[in-house]
Amino acid sequence: MVNIIKQLVPSSIVNKRSYGYGNPVNYITVHQTGNANKGADAEAHANIQSKLNPREASWHYSVDDKESYQSFEDEVKCWAATDGQGPGNTQSVHVEICINSDGDYEKAVKNGAELVKHLLDKHNLSLNDVKQHHDWYNKNCPAQLRAGKDGITWGDFLNMVEGEKTAEVSKTQVKSATTTKSSTKANLDVDGIPGEETIEALQVYLGTTADSYISDQVHNQATDAFASGINFGNGKKGSLVVKALQKLIGATQDGLLGPNTVGMLQKYLGTPYDKVISDPSAMVKELQRRLNKGNL
Repeated sequence: MVNIIKQLVPSSIVNKRSYGYGNPVNYITVHQTGNANKGADAEAHANIQSKLNPREASWHYSVDDKESYQSFEDEVKCWAATDGQGPGNTQSVHVEICINSDGDYEKAVKNGAELVKHLLDKHNLSLNDVKQHHDWYNKNCPAQLRAGKDGITWGDFLNMVEGEKTAEVSKTQVKSATTTKSSTKANLDVDGIPGEETIEALQVYLGTTADSYISDQVHNQATDAFASGINFGNGKKGSLVVKALQKLIGATQDGLLGPNTVGMLQKYLGTPYDKVISDPSAMVKELQRRLNKGNL
């Protein structure tokens, strides 16, 4: 677990750079600092807050490749989500991952994942409660994770939080990770029947764990339409591949496959819109065709 150094700002700064106390902590929101300057590490960002940030902004934790600093108590409603008094600012703890050029980017991301995991455990939250700044406001943040810098995508980061993957990415792995999405083509039967082979092809394309299963789903028309490949649960965590698909098509990223996600996918693929997976399904056929072409 990455070391957390408490450098809490005084109450005068809490009053000037936050909505005060009362944060119920329903979410953990991940940011990246956007500051690649040498020396722009966690301590430097904590110092900015301790001296009263000249910008009207605040966040709880800064983390780099060596350690993390806490500037505000978790219960403070910081100004980090750009949504005013919306849930991003008032119901979330905010983590800034440093991208300073003289630091180890991969290690900083790994430490950020460890910190997020710690906060999830501390506040009894699930992976579904991890958000991007972009989820609260149309800002490209965390920009490097969203762009897959050094082969580490947002899906990879969530896997790190969940403990399924480490951030130690070799140069060979980075090359593979950055080319997989555009170069991998599936070899699926275009039969319109959703099952394990289609799931695995989608997982490979989207860069999530390829195990042929959609995990932690609840029963509904969409999940019951699958011939195989659905693992049912309580739906609290959902599935990483479904989240990645929802992000791609602009649906709510809850990790659960249901009528709303099906409808959004039908619109995305340009197939008939009824929020239902038929037997066979025109939507699934088009999905299979595009996976075979390697161009979803």
